Amino acid sequence: MKLLVKDSGIWQWAMFSFVLAGLTGLLYRFGFIIPLPDELNLENIRHAHSHLMFFGWATLLPMYLIKLDSVPGYHAAFGARLMKGSLWFSLIFGFMSFPSFFLWGYRAVEMGGVTLPISAIISGVVMIGWYGFIVGYLITRKYKRDFKSNIWFEGALLMLFISSLGAWGVGFAEIIGIGGPLFGKALTHFFLAVFVEGWVLLVLIGLIAKSLKMNDNDFALSPCIVVGLIAFGAPLTFPYGIPESFVSINTSVAARMGGILIAEGVLLFVYSAWKTRRGKISIWIWPLAFLALKSVMQLIASLSPADLWLSDHGMRIFYLHVTLLGALSTGLVAFLSEKESLPKRYFYGVLIAVSILLFSLIFMTSIWPESLSGIWIYTGLTVTAILPIIAVSLFWVKLNKS
Repeated sequence: MKLLVKDSGIWQWAMFSFVLAGLTGLLYRFGFIIPLPDELNLENIRHAHSHLMFFGWATLLPMYLIKLDSVPGYHAAFGARLMKGSLWFSLIFGFMSFPSFFLWGYRAVEMGGVTLPISAIISGVVMIGWYGFIVGYLITRKYKRDFKSNIWFEGALLMLFISSLGAWGVGFAEIIGIGGPLFGKALTHFFLAVFVEGWVLLVLIGLIAKSLKMNDNDFALSPCIVVGLIAFGAPLTFPYGIPESFVSINTSVAARMGGILIAEGVLLFVYSAWKTRRGKISIWIWPLAFLALKSVMQLIASLSPADLWLSDHGMRIFYLHVTLLGALSTGLVAFLSEKESLPKRYFYGVLIAVSILLFSLIFMTSIWPESLSGIWIYTGLTVTAILPIIAVSLFWVKLNKS
């Protein structure tokens, strides 16, 4: 089954965005071992890296796969054309945000006598493409006769919509000048929490369940309940990124409860997949393992004192990379690899590269022995950042030849 024949430009740009975002992350790490030109700001480089990974990889490719699941190949109906057009719209403005973040970050820029937060505005415009895609999906669902609803994908799209409200809020808060720095920070973390814990998890679970041909009877709990646990918990977890001293006790408790709900839902899915598809699970064991690791970390953070895990910035970076690079990226590569019938060595190349990079991130956490720390850590982080770029590039070349 060849997935990547029609609308090939979309997935090609998604693959390119991963490579470009990876190169930007590599540049960011170089900034810790060699002096960069004065005009390059490390924080801006980091924002450019993360937003391109979000807009060009973690949304564009999954939405493309949802579109193919809903409407395989070309379809002249309005809903299908709206979905396709929205993908291109999101792609264009997603890439427009890259130079903006690279040059200015979230800083307001004076243009024509007016000071505007250009990066935040462009990021907000990307959401219009998301909305168009969701509307196109709903139209297709209503009018396509043989349409089969997918609760995982529909839950994921709902989370994508909710996360966008936080991103819009950042832009409006900057323009209107309300709320102060903490308000904008809270909105940013709301977007990140709902995006990562809602959209990313649900769309990935949907791809795994589809690939393993799981039906409702295969789950320890109904898929509706699992989706509900994740969807309800995701918006509650945004305070995790805010210092504990700025968060009320009630908000902190709500965030921890949200983390427990999400971890419970994900672990129930991992258990169900392993129990019912043990003999056919193949390369999916690795994305499932990353999901399990992410959930265990989330449970520990939710149940332990704040100063043990939540205040450790290095641990939070490790956690986000386990989720986005470990679970989501290997999951997307596994899905494409299986559907395009690629040799498994290309998937394992990506898996090994990602695993080495993730291990290197432990150097920056409190669990790495201080006696083993040193300046060499930054060199190690830089070297390991090259590996996923090479592995995904080779995978991309093989996809083009398949």
